[in-house]
Amino acid sequence: MTSSMPIKTFTVGPMGNNTYVLYDETERVAAVVDPSMDSEEVLLWLAGQKLTTRYVINTHGHMDHVFHNGLFVKSTGAKLLIHRDDEPMLARLVEQAARMGVFRLDPSPSPDAYLEDGQELPVGSVTLKVIGTPGHTPGSSCLYIPGFVLTGDTLFQGSIGRFDFPGGSLPDLLASIKQKLFTLPDDTVVLPGHGPASTIAQEKRYNPFVGEQAPDPSEWAGGGL
Repeated sequence: MTSSMPIKTFTVGPMGNNTYVLYDETERVAAVVDPSMDSEEVLLWLAGQKLTTRYVINTHGHMDHVFHNGLFVKSTGAKLLIHRDDEPMLARLVEQAARMGVFRLDPSPSPDAYLEDGQELPVGSVTLKVIGTPGHTPGSSCLYIPGFVLTGDTLFQGSIGRFDFPGGSLPDLLASIKQKLFTLPDDTVVLPGHGPASTIAQEKRYNPFVGEQAPDPSEWAGGGL
């Protein structure tokens, strides 16, 4: 069964991040996923739609996905959620940004609660299910509602997340994709942290890293986004 929850996609910032808003049209409540660089327009849209933001959710702790945590939490009063294994990255947000030449941003607040594998988060009449998918980072998490999965930087159209950053793990990443994401229904729409949407069926068949024709991981090095 496909969810009736609307999902609004904003592609923003110099790294082409996808910031998502999931919302209940009747109860007028929302969750914002990965408030990225240059995502101020999302706040304007939320206000124009008269939506109350219940959660700001980080799929993982990399700077481009948590850049505007402070702005969104301050502006909406939402609860900030991230997996506990990626919480240390929030404390280093200003340091992360400075390494990329970005020196003007608000520090991230501490999380109000932690994401856990199997956890269910109600947003109005629809429930988001948390899927723990370590590999890109130790605490990478995906969000599933029937018909859709928000994959952060774990799985992309035709690619996978990088695993060569501190805390990354190729074995964990491959296991997360094959054992957690590829067990979802084939028609599930994949909404990644960067780039266009896909489906589970498409990635199972054609993804050059984890699809049917993918070589053994020992035969390639690097790759991903």
